[in-house]
Amino acid sequence: MQMMIPAGVNVLEYLRDRGVFIPAACSGSGVCGKCVVKLLAGSLDITENDKLHLSESALDEGCRLACCACTKGVVRIGVGEYGEQVSADISRPADTSHTFGLALDIGTTTLALSLVDIDEKRPIRSLSALNRQAVFGADVITRVKSSLSGRREALRKLVRESVAALIKSIDCSHLDVRKMTVSANTAMYHMLLGLDCSGISKAPFEPATLGGECLPLKDLLGESFPECGAADIPVNLVKGISAFVGGDIVSGLVSAYDRFFDANTLFADLGTNGESALVSSGRIICTSAAAGPALEGGELSCGMGGVKGAVSRVYRNGGGFGYDVIGGGEAKGICGAAAIDLISLMLEDSLIDKTGKLADVYFENGFALAPQVCLTQGDIHAVLLAKSAIRSSLETLLHLFNVTPDSLLISGGLGSYIDVKNAAACGLIPRVRNTKVLGNTSLKGAELSLYDTSFASRAEGIRNKAEIIDLTENEYFKQKFIEYMSF
Repeated sequence: MQMMIPAGVNVLEYLRDRGVFIPAACSGSGVCGKCVVKLLAGSLDITENDKLHLSESALDEGCRLACCACTKGVVRIGVGEYGEQVSADISRPADTSHTFGLALDIGTTTLALSLVDIDEKRPIRSLSALNRQAVFGADVITRVKSSLSGRREALRKLVRESVAALIKSIDCSHLDVRKMTVSANTAMYHMLLGLDCSGISKAPFEPATLGGECLPLKDLLGESFPECGAADIPVNLVKGISAFVGGDIVSGLVSAYDRFFDANTLFADLGTNGESALVSSGRIICTSAAAGPALEGGELSCGMGGVKGAVSRVYRNGGGFGYDVIGGGEAKGICGAAAIDLISLMLEDSLIDKTGKLADVYFENGFALAPQVCLTQGDIHAVLLAKSAIRSSLETLLHLFNVTPDSLLISGGLGSYIDVKNAAACGLIPRVRNTKVLGNTSLKGAELSLYDTSFASRAEGIRNKAEIIDLTENEYFKQKFIEYMSF
């Protein structure tokens, strides 16, 4: 897409104000290097941040960081179609005589929507796309700060547009759609409903909502509603437990509890917030660690969510590495699960040492997996921080119960593609014989709620049992965090 930008404006701010989606993991502070645009006509100065994040050849071709680009005259730029990256995960024909429901998981990085055949009790279509709010930062904390700095309505508009676009893409306007369930973390509920985020920005962390609302779809989507063409249906928001253990975890626990839980079961949602739970002796203890967006691709220099164009898996191929790309074609970036694969394999080959340092030959410019995919020293550090936060939180739960896990259940966006062997090899998860990758359990729970009449009571039972553990002052967690800051 090409755009004309007037004189005297910051390019990123101008794009944001017009609803143009462009990744900005650092919310425009010039740190992440993701908000790249291409100068097609006119002039934009090359800044120090441009030199830091972009190669000389890229600069010569007109590439600039939008957050650092201030126009002195009218310019024409090229912007990637990031907001239109929709991936189809399931596609089956619909029986028009049946009734249907919509299930939505609003993740920090990715949104996933399913069209569920209520009569058959299964999803028949499923789509995912990037959360357009990423223009205001890759992680929840950065977006909360953006909301508090006057961007509350802009954030709400972006997530509404993301949801409306997915509903339009899933093509359900000719079907008898009766209801919808939304599952998300507490911060995403605030931004979806346009609520004040100040209560979740500081202690004692008192959210304006935990979810639980039921409202018409047209009210939820506001001005974006006419664009999606869906029926005016009731939308239920799965209620969460606390500021940092949200409806997505409740939804996931309900979906997995009866089928997969053993005596001592660890449940790990591997995403930006790093929520986890330990179920043992009739108790459920939950916690959350600020893992950051690295494991969902958000903080990686070439990172992206699990959508079309992302490298989803890396493996050995002869004397080098091969990889799979979601949707096929050219690799445009790498998702968190594939980054874990690559780091694990590079550790085996001593291309990365135990401290996380790249071999000298790759230290300055990084390791190139594909023409547009390079793993840098900064990327490895970001993964180390996320890995340490998640692993330390899991070990803290086990320490509090003084148990050895009988099973480990992995969920979340990362959980859709993760290789358990590689995740354990780099220390992200403990080695547990009975380890299952369940994928997006938040979405599966939302799907289940549409046809299982016991969902609401089971969710309430989990909320009543759950005990929340605050890791901020936990000495054992702090000790383990330092210990796991190496591979």
